Amino acid sequence: MKPAPKMIIAQNLIFNLPFVLVMVAVTNLINGQSFGPETLGMVVIGFVVMELLGMIIPVKKIAGFLGDKLFPGKNPMAFPQLFLVAVVMTLIFTSLMTLIMTFIGMKMEGALMNMYWGAVMYSFPRLCVASYCSVLVFLPLSMKLSGMDKLEGGPAGK
Repeated sequence: MKPAPKMIIAQNLIFNLPFVLVMVAVTNLINGQSFGPETLGMVVIGFVVMELLGMIIPVKKIAGFLGDKLFPGKNPMAFPQLFLVAVVMTLIFTSLMTLIMTFIGMKMEGALMNMYWGAVMYSFPRLCVASYCSVLVFLPLSMKLSGMDKLEGGPAGK
């Protein structure tokens, strides 16, 4: 059974918004920036970017492939399989979000773009740790609250 559109929307909101909030908050903390109106702007931009990435990247297929290959007959979104799915999702989304959001943030602040790769490399390891923890918390929560955890064949609706 495939997930209903309202389940997908609920799961996206419950997962993506906290994920982006964590990434923006950690970025502000590691860069010593205060939380102000520009933080809200970055959250909105980050949420839009995350939604677009979610539409482009076939997360369910990747998770399903990993689950089928590494955990045959088991739901890849259940524990302990979720730990591996969380690593893959963290690496994919954090890499892309760090590249995109660092570029946008530097442009908004008028920073010199020759410092771009240094800024990415400085923030990436910290964002990976924060994102991994975020995925481990918010992915199961979003699956449960959206009702996708009860789908036959797992969240991918196989």
